[in-house]
Amino acid sequence: MNFSVFPIPVRIAAYMLLLVFAGSILLPFGWMIMTSFKTLSDYTSNAFGLPAEWRLDNFSTAWQFGGFLRLYVNSLLITTVSVAGLLFICSAAGYAFAHYKFRGANILFFYFLTGMMIPPQVIMIPAFKIMSTIGLVNTYLAVILTYLAWVPFAIFFFRAYFSSIPKELIEAARIDGASEFEIFFRIMLPLARPAFVTVGIIYFVWIFNDFLWPLVYLNSAEIRTVTLGMMAFNGQFTSDTTLKTAALTIATLPPMIVFVIFRRQIQGGLVEGALK
Repeated sequence: MNFSVFPIPVRIAAYMLLLVFAGSILLPFGWMIMTSFKTLSDYTSNAFGLPAEWRLDNFSTAWQFGGFLRLYVNSLLITTVSVAGLLFICSAAGYAFAHYKFRGANILFFYFLTGMMIPPQVIMIPAFKIMSTIGLVNTYLAVILTYLAWVPFAIFFFRAYFSSIPKELIEAARIDGASEFEIFFRIMLPLARPAFVTVGIIYFVWIFNDFLWPLVYLNSAEIRTVTLGMMAFNGQFTSDTTLKTAALTIATLPPMIVFVIFRRQIQGGLVEGALK
């Protein structure tokens, strides 16, 4: 938003509000980073100041006892497969809703949108019962299939994006003899690259950081995700705050790195999708 069109008092108030929001996010994060480099005695004597000596011991200890290599592998496997499946399913559904007219399309689209209004806690017990009946509890597949069902936002986003692409382009491809699959894969998908990046990163960060569904399905330590590993780590080192903050810092690295690298694409894709 361009604040220059507003009067100066309104701009000052807006910037002050943004600073408050930024501070509420950055200050706890900065405290976590600083605490990660402290010794326990340093933290006890000066909980909110800079470390007396910047030490990396906490990170190496947390990495060793937390088993983060295995946790990373589990989380990245679940997240990557889930995001790839969601992008394919939701892009195809969004394209169909945008460019195909069929009976009941509006009702079906409304049905998908209602899924955005249902909190996941409501279906937690039925979902666990279904996965238990088909023997998928304590497997990667149970978590992945559950994530593949959370399609409303992505379908809505892709439908809005594909609706902005002129239908004349599709008709010209059909006249040239292109099949419907060729139109979708060779024409539509390359044009929807900003939407793919935006939706993919949003779902990546959400799934990687999700705690609820891995907690519901995964029992074995060998297939725990990072969030479940942090719960176990917190129970093991309850009184060592510096070690726990170091583990938290390690746990936040993958989604933070992904977000920092692709932040411009996310912002551009969201703005472009909203305008379209």
